[in-house]
Amino acid sequence: MIKNPFSSNTFKSVWLKHFNENKHGIVTNIINPVAFYKHAVIPCFINIGNKLTNGLTYKIDSKATDCKGNVYLIRDIPSYQEICEPEKSSRLKLKKVFQYEGYITRVANYESLDAYLKTIYKSNTRSKLRRNVSRLEANFTVNYSMYHGDITKSDFDTVFNSFYNLFEKRYANKGEPCGELEPDLWAFYTELAFKMINEGTASLFVIYCDSKPIGITFSYHFDTILVEALTVFDIDFYRYNIGHTTILKMLEWSFDNGIEIFDYTQGDFDYKKRWSDDRYQTYYHILYDSKSLKSRLTASFLEKYFNFKREFRDRKYSTKVHNLKYQLVGGTKNETVLLDAFKVEYADEALALEIQSMPINIEQDKYISQRKALYDYLYMNPEPVKNLEIYHYKNDTLLVKGAKGILKIIRDEA
Repeated sequence: MIKNPFSSNTFKSVWLKHFNENKHGIVTNIINPVAFYKHAVIPCFINIGNKLTNGLTYKIDSKATDCKGNVYLIRDIPSYQEICEPEKSSRLKLKKVFQYEGYITRVANYESLDAYLKTIYKSNTRSKLRRNVSRLEANFTVNYSMYHGDITKSDFDTVFNSFYNLFEKRYANKGEPCGELEPDLWAFYTELAFKMINEGTASLFVIYCDSKPIGITFSYHFDTILVEALTVFDIDFYRYNIGHTTILKMLEWSFDNGIEIFDYTQGDFDYKKRWSDDRYQTYYHILYDSKSLKSRLTASFLEKYFNFKREFRDRKYSTKVHNLKYQLVGGTKNETVLLDAFKVEYADEALALEIQSMPINIEQDKYISQRKALYDYLYMNPEPVKNLEIYHYKNDTLLVKGAKGILKIIRDEA
């Protein structure tokens, strides 16, 4: 059996600290190496990690007998993992409840990244992917960093602070709640990620532009399996399709470092369908003592409950309820990021004579709309940003001095 990060002592201890008041996990002889905690109401044991695991694995010891009267719920078992079910003669029985569909790339089936891209994309799409990278690198000093097995505390703090800020910015712009930013959950990820990255069971992939993180992905590692867990990109660089560049570069790393399966995890998102070459199913496993009436009833209740939840979710009711709850109760609310419409056009060289101020730093928050307009323009008209001088002109209009002349960033009134 592969070494599963969600069964590691690090994952267990950090989760118990943040979500179970540091109480000890419950272990059994019959189900290994998963540890459990007791549900406060329902008479069952749930795997440590609960909803925060991304692919548990376990094995059954048929000789053990400590399942008497118990029910165990193990979430997120992917169908591409082989799990040996209890023997027919065992009093421990299994109910499998389908919950989600997920997407993967079977990296081991291909000789190279180029060979894989040719199987999933036509030539014009492959050209666009390369163009996104070349335009980004033409306009900025770009570095791609995979922190896996080693990261200093200072580098980690810098990246994770940017991670939080990018999530905040992205979801405020979308006008949607971001569950990952809830204080308890973010504190959990912050402590967990630093420890697991240095243990080699997790990673942070970062795209830096002029030393600033603009795309960050946190992943878990199961030996030769990489599981994407959290990802975000800077909306200033929307035109450059940073999300696709992130996957492209992470797949490149996967081919170079012996990864056999790249797991985009569950969720019906278009980018997962576009990048993957296979699908899988995620199941909840309910293991129960078949000789106990109470256990049988509890297992049946859980089976019906999770089938109902899946049906509820498939009909999109859960999304509506979640959004209504957010409107009524609130969640992690951030200052709304509103992008005003600006455009870039060539200006008369004579305007340069009217500049009376020192160059401004367009990275300031107040210039977010003008900055995005400039970056969008540079995608089609590449020029290193570091060579540009940007000045405040009148009201919210900016002037840009570049090698190709004077540009004006003005409101788009169309």
